[in-house]
Amino acid sequence: MAKPGFWSDTFEQLAELGKTTGKQSAKSVAQTFNPVKILEQAAGSTGSPNEGDLKNEFQKKKNHTPMDFDKLQKKYQEKDTQNLATLRNRLFQMVKSGDEKILAEKKQEEEEMKRKIYYDEMEKKRRKQATVQQQSQFAPKGKEKRGLFSPKKKAQAQHAETKPATGKQ
Repeated sequence: MAKPGFWSDTFEQLAELGKTTGKQSAKSVAQTFNPVKILEQAAGSTGSPNEGDLKNEFQKKKNHTPMDFDKLQKKYQEKDTQNLATLRNRLFQMVKSGDEKILAEKKQEEEEMKRKIYYDEMEKKRRKQATVQQQSQFAPKGKEKRGLFSPKKKAQAQHAETKPATGKQ
C-alpha cells in the first residue's frame, strides 16, 4: 500500500474537523438560544429544574451594592444648595453693579449740569464784556484836543434804531 500524500491527509483531517465542529456548534447554539424554552418561560411553566437553580444563584450573587437613597438625596440637596448659593451671589453682583452704574450715571449728570452752568455763566460774562467794550467804543469821550493844524473831525454816522416786529420800517 502506498503512503497517502501530505495534501490528501490534510484535507481528510480538515473535513473531519469541520463535521465535528459543525455538530458541536449547532448543539451549543440550540442550548443558548432555544425558542421553545423562551416560550415556556413566557407562558410561566418551568422547563427544567436547572433553571430554578440558576435563578437562585443570581439572587444569591449580587454584583452591585444596594443604593442608599438617603445618602443620594443628601448629595443632591448639597448640590442644589451650592447652585442656589452661586445663583444668589451672581444676582447680588448684578444688583450691585446695576446700583453702581446708576450712581455713576447720576454723578455724571450732576457734573454735566455743573459744567453747563459754568459755561452759561462764562458766556454771560463774555457777552457783558463785549457789550461794555462796544459801548465804550461809541461812547462820547468829551472834547478831544485838536491839533492846531488838524482838520475838523466829522461826527460818526450813527444808524437809526429800529424796533423789530413793529409794523413798517
